[in-house]
Amino acid sequence: MSEALETSTNTSVETVIRITTQTYSQKAQEYATATGDYASYPGLEAEVLSFADMAPARLPLLDLGCGPGRDAHRIAALGRKVIAGDISLSMLRCARRRAEADNAPSVPYMAFDALRLPFRAGAVGGVWASGSLLHLPSSVIPRALSEILRVLAPGGVAAISMQSGTGEGWRDGGTLNGRRWFTFVQPEHFSSAMSCLGFDDVRVRRTGRHNWFIAWGRSA
Repeated sequence: MSEALETSTNTSVETVIRITTQTYSQKAQEYATATGDYASYPGLEAEVLSFADMAPARLPLLDLGCGPGRDAHRIAALGRKVIAGDISLSMLRCARRRAEADNAPSVPYMAFDALRLPFRAGAVGGVWASGSLLHLPSSVIPRALSEILRVLAPGGVAAISMQSGTGEGWRDGGTLNGRRWFTFVQPEHFSSAMSCLGFDDVRVRRTGRHNWFIAWGRSA
């Protein structure tokens, strides 16, 4: 079942991204504290490790919407090259501070929009997008998926976590106080959209964490 959302028919994509980014930026440290380890997310660390293992070894990986850097730093600890990317500069600063405090492996931090990835075609071996695309309006999620597919090298893997349900709109509260946009989607619809866009070997795994699922796909 989807969470109760405040819907709006005239909210632009730009407004959704701006307000959601603003909330994360203002609450970056609070969010880092709330989500800083894997103890509250059963199975998530194993999923991160599985992603890193499945992706081609010769190319860097991209943590798209890295937030405070938990997953990027875990992947880097495996000896993999990983780029930590987020639209929020405050989140990236928080991720860098966390890495320094934990003596975590150094990774490049980059600020960018999921709809315009600043990488050439085929540049990365994998894209890990944990709960980032669900903050986009449904109308532009296919564009974000197309960008992910574009930057994947042949045989590269994408792992995209979303929340199952229907509807989209504003929510205030949950893991973080403040207005954020959420788009819920049925797993079979999301995997079908990935296949239609050109992803190969698309499959869905339920995480066991409330209504979360991960859609996996490869670049041909």
